[in-house]
Order: sequence, then structure tokens, then C-alpha cells
Amino acid sequence: MTTPTARDLAAPVAPLSPEMSCADVFDRLLKEGDLLNIPVVDGEHPVGLVSRQDFLLVYVRMYGREIYGRQPITALMNSNPVIVDAEMNCEDINTRLLSTPESFALQGFIVEEGGRYLGLGSAAMLMRITGDIVMRRAEELERQRRRAEAANESKTQFLAGMSHELRTPLNAIIGFADLIRMQLFGPVDPPRYLEYVEDIYDSGVHLLHMINELLDMAKIEAGRFDLHEDEIDLRYIGAEVLRMLRQSVETARVKLDVRLPAALPLIRADEQQVRRVLVNLLSNAIKFTPAGGSITLSAHERADGCLEMTVTDTGIGIPPDKLDKVLEPFEQVENSFTRTRAGTGLGLPLTRAMVEVHGGTLTLESELGRGTCVRVSLPAGRILRRASIDAA
Repeated sequence: MTTPTARDLAAPVAPLSPEMSCADVFDRLLKEGDLLNIPVVDGEHPVGLVSRQDFLLVYVRMYGREIYGRQPITALMNSNPVIVDAEMNCEDINTRLLSTPESFALQGFIVEEGGRYLGLGSAAMLMRITGDIVMRRAEELERQRRRAEAANESKTQFLAGMSHELRTPLNAIIGFADLIRMQLFGPVDPPRYLEYVEDIYDSGVHLLHMINELLDMAKIEAGRFDLHEDEIDLRYIGAEVLRMLRQSVETARVKLDVRLPAALPLIRADEQQVRRVLVNLLSNAIKFTPAGGSITLSAHERADGCLEMTVTDTGIGIPPDKLDKVLEPFEQVENSFTRTRAGTGLGLPLTRAMVEVHGGTLTLESELGRGTCVRVSLPAGRILRRASIDAA
């Protein structure tokens, strides 16, 4: 869409010369009743603008004709009109007029090309053109929005389809690799093959995890993520997650401290998704905490009735300008640490999406080189009082 310029608005109004008398200008205004403004041009260069309204208010009042009749029009013209280049687009002209006194804006503007008078532009024409531009732009934005939604739906369907197509053979690879590495049908000879089988198994599990993340994110974005809610105990899930991550904690040589008090109430939520939230947050903390560091998982019921889970680490931290970025899908903070750590960039975004599906919020606080704190808050409506449960 090409934006019109001042050249398209320039009306060929015959200009006045600076020497023309006010009386002659008055006669011209009487003859040309539709003429609202007349430019004043010295040779080829615009020097002023005569407004019909302003001119007549001064000229026809008592003694106006006697005082100004024989004087040149320069005595009554606006000597500081808005003058624009022929190539200036309409939106810039509109901005320029908005910064001038209201009376000047209503008078319109003079269009020049190479310093020479080209024509006269009116505020009314500019408003009409600008309105058309806004309407066309709004229509184009609406078309782009619809195309983006259609493309997003196609992407979601493609990811879902491809994920299923990939997972079927991948599960077979993982299963057979697992059988071989456990040597269920006899020893593998030569033994070095076991190392390769172990790599195949680990790579397959890692790839399956990435595919599952992509599929889950696609489902959430498409609004097709269903919750299977039940009464769950965070202390039990926390202990289970701790067992699952024990090997990762030992390999990373970090300390993991779980602080889930006995008085912690039950909650109504999707047990599998809450488990994945904790696994994702703790795995992320383990991944980005150097050896010798510490990670803490804690939870408590806040005064407002909400349940808050917190994962705090003493890891590498995140720069302040990257905090929002790491919560966007497929985004990773590039630095000397993250470039050495593989992943889809979906860990935190997927975790936040799972929390939000439960009606909760996920917030991130971090200090570069000092560590990160992730807070997950579940609404009070998901809290189940132990007293009422026991009574039931």
C-alpha cells in the first residue's frame, strides 16, 4: 500500500504576488466564493498564505478598507504558513499540522517542489486521505491477523500430526534399544556395542521428551489441553520427583533441599501436570546451577488463601533484559552457559502454560551470577482443607 504524498494533495490554486493590493485580493475573494485560502508567492517561492476568514474579518470591519485597501497583501497574509515538500507523505503532513496552531492547521498548507510553488493542500482533503489510509491499514491488519491465525492452526495440526508420526517409530527404537542394553536374550558381543546401544537409548529418550514438549505446547496454544483433576498431595509428588531426579542431582553435584510442611493442604489439580511442573522447574535449576550450588523446593499457603510453590537456586542467573524472553516459546538466553545446554526452549514456557491452565501464575525473579527464583501460585479455589477431607 503506497502512502499518498503532498504532491497528490496539491490543488493548482493561482497564487498572489506580494505586491498585489488587499483591495484586489478582496475582489478576487468575492468572485471566487469557494476559495478558502490563497498562497502568496514571490517569483516561484511561497512566502505566505491568505485565509478568507481571517482576511475578511479584518478587511470588512469599520475602516478596514481605508486602512488596508492600498497596502500590499503582505500586510494581512500569514507570513509563517505550513510549507511542505511535494514528496512528504500524508501521515507526516498530518503530524506536522498537529504541531501547529489550530488556525494554521485549518488554513491548510502550501506544497513546494525544489523550493518552487506547486499547489495548495487543504486540511479537509488531508483528513479524508488520512482516514482512507487508516481504514485500509486496519483492513490489511485484519487480513494479516486472519492469515496468522490460519497459519497458527496449520502449524498446530502439523506439529500434532508429525509428533504422532515420529513417536510411533521412536518408541520402537527406545524399546528395542532398552532390551538390547539389558541383554535380556543373552550377552552382546563384542561388549563395546553396549556403549552404542546406551547412546541410542539415551538419544531416543531425549528426542521423545522434546517431541512431547512440542506436542503439549501445540495443544495448549490450540486450546485443546484437557485437565484430569483429582485431589493430590504435594508432599507425595515432591518426594516422587526427588527420587526421579536423584541421579541428575548427583551427576550435577548440587544440593537439593525439599521443604514441604506436613500442614500443607491438599489441592485439586491434574497430578501428572503438577508433577511435570515440578520436574521442569527442578530440572532447569539443576541444569543451570554449577557444581557445589544448592536448589530449594518449598511450598506454603499464603494469607490470601493461594498456594505458592517456590524453586530457588544459586545458579548462573538470568540478565534482567532477558527475563521476559525466557518465558516465550522456543526462546533461549544466549550466553556462554546456555549455548552448551541443549533443549527446545520450551521448558519454562510450557511450565507457565500448564500453571495458567490451572488458573495460576508463574513469576520469575533472577540476578545474574546469583541465582533464580521461580514462584508458582495456584488460586485459593484449588485448595482443599484437610479438616473437611478428614470429616468426609
